[in-house]
Amino acid sequence: MDLVISLPHHLPHPGRPARRWSVVGLLLGCLLLAARPGRAQSADQSAAFAASYVAEGKGEYPDAIAALKNAYINSYEQNLRLGWLYFLAKNYAASATYYQKAVEQRPAALEPRLGLVKPLNALNQLDKLLKLYADILSIDPQNTQANYWTGVIYLNRRAYDKAARHFERVVNLYPFDYDATLSLAWTYLNLGRKPDARALYQRVLLIRPGDTDAQAGLKRLAN
Repeated sequence: MDLVISLPHHLPHPGRPARRWSVVGLLLGCLLLAARPGRAQSADQSAAFAASYVAEGKGEYPDAIAALKNAYINSYEQNLRLGWLYFLAKNYAASATYYQKAVEQRPAALEPRLGLVKPLNALNQLDKLLKLYADILSIDPQNTQANYWTGVIYLNRRAYDKAARHFERVVNLYPFDYDATLSLAWTYLNLGRKPDARALYQRVLLIRPGDTDAQAGLKRLAN
């Protein structure tokens, strides 16, 4: 039996006193004109985000999306949030598209990559998901989410050596975590590492007394 886990600008010198106010006035006027669109844009963005939060809170995801799309400027923040909202609306392809835009805009960030996990998982695109987890681990090798779910994919594919390496990282960080401990126990069992598997199954029974999966694993070890 295999365990399958579902998945500031510098102003020019004003010059002579006789010209000072006219030059300074002109410069200030230009600066004010240049600043107005930015302030207006910032206000529009704040209002759009506020409206999207209100709509999301009501479960009105199309309205939440529309609020952002009506003021869309292809910013990282918009793309990240649209990825989330399209995911909630169950439009997983669109969700993945916007999360991917956010990934490209912030290549060193974990945030958009962890968001992208959700639609890829919903679309059952496991090869892309595996690559995404590898990208996350290249930034943060100890990331428990990426390590755990990479291990799950490899476990379900019966690539036990690869699965073990990722589960071991999680268990070393969180020795009393139920899911990682149980998954590593099954992995060791399939690798023929029976003493290690037994010790982990017994730990699972401390975490969750009477756990049927741990008991099933111990029963296999006894046979």
